[in-house]
Amino acid sequence: MNQQDKEETNLLKMKRNALYWLLGITYTAFIGLQLGRIQAIADFNYNLHEMMYAPANLAIFIVPILFLIYIFLSIKSLIKKENHILTLKTTIRSILIIVSLVIIFWIVGYQAKDVTTTGLYEIERKIQEDSKYYIVLEGKKIRVSQNEYKLINRNKKYMIMYVWNKSSPDIGNLKIIEPIIE
Repeated sequence: MNQQDKEETNLLKMKRNALYWLLGITYTAFIGLQLGRIQAIADFNYNLHEMMYAPANLAIFIVPILFLIYIFLSIKSLIKKENHILTLKTTIRSILIIVSLVIIFWIVGYQAKDVTTTGLYEIERKIQEDSKYYIVLEGKKIRVSQNEYKLINRNKKYMIMYVWNKSSPDIGNLKIIEPIIE
């Protein structure tokens, strides 16, 4: 093996390591974000719940740096390499990585638009559509379970917490409801 082949091999290893670190941190951050959204973990141990967000907080700083390193190594590799033929295995792997990253960023972007609203509300209306049950608050249809639907009375006041998304602001999901005794 001559010196140029050793440099290309070394560059390829560095590029692969940068990619694996980039993917590992990104996937770990995504899993941590999803686990952090689980209320049962927060109820069990709040410190554990908060630790679920640590990989995502680190990823905010590390991923851009690793991405720049990977891009730099890729460009350097393309310049040095005379033979630019991609194998089927490399092409499939690249497509899977890109698709998984696009899906992760789309999910995180959508979830970042979640809004939690809490307040004292008087139930305006109750709606049943097929097997789905809703109450109407401030013009939003808030999804409730069948049991909650049957227990909630119109024109009564409740302390309510619900989650809705800015992408679909007319629909939400009920989290907590407590009757107000007057």
